[in-house]
Amino acid sequence: MGWRRSTVTGEPASVFGFEGAPSDTAVFPWRVGDDALGGPSDEPIPTRAVVVRPWGADVGLLVVRVVLGLTALLGGARALFDLPRGHGAADAVAALVAGYGFAPVSPLVTAYGWAQLVAGVLVGLGVFASFAGAALLAIGVVALGVSLPAAWAAMAVGPVEGPLFGLVLAAVVVLVGPGRLSGDADRAWFRAQTPVGVTCTIIGVGTGLTVLLAFR
Repeated sequence: MGWRRSTVTGEPASVFGFEGAPSDTAVFPWRVGDDALGGPSDEPIPTRAVVVRPWGADVGLLVVRVVLGLTALLGGARALFDLPRGHGAADAVAALVAGYGFAPVSPLVTAYGWAQLVAGVLVGLGVFASFAGAALLAIGVVALGVSLPAAWAAMAVGPVEGPLFGLVLAAVVVLVGPGRLSGDADRAWFRAQTPVGVTCTIIGVGTGLTVLLAFR
């Protein structure tokens, strides 16, 4: 703090620049230009409300991520390595892909398996979760697309329940983000969740539609 003593006869001495005001001036280094009686810098500064997400939302996102990631991980292991139980599961996945009219079958099954496996691990850990979720979103779009005709023919929701479930969970992770209980917490892309989420959604839906239209 700076201060100076009054030099005018009869005025009280200034102590830290207050008692002699307005002849005296208090100098505050952090309020350059203000005087002891106040100045333009004393005007109220506009503020805005900051919305803080409750921790319950982050716990909910953690549950969504773990369920979605584990489901995808098991699906990828089944398609690639016939795990966890074997019994010809990998061949069954290839037959299912061929039955829906996709070709070439082997490269598509391999791409599907690795996408499920890698994306499942990343989503479960919350690392690059929105980007990994875009891969699962694409798979959900494809699964829903091939299931809708059967559901429409039977006038039942049974054929689309599983694909719709996976699609919605993937969309939540992509758009909302992984939450603070994740490996992405406080990263640059975590703080820019809205543009990242919208971009990943466009990529995921576009990839799924491309597979449906180009490989079937």
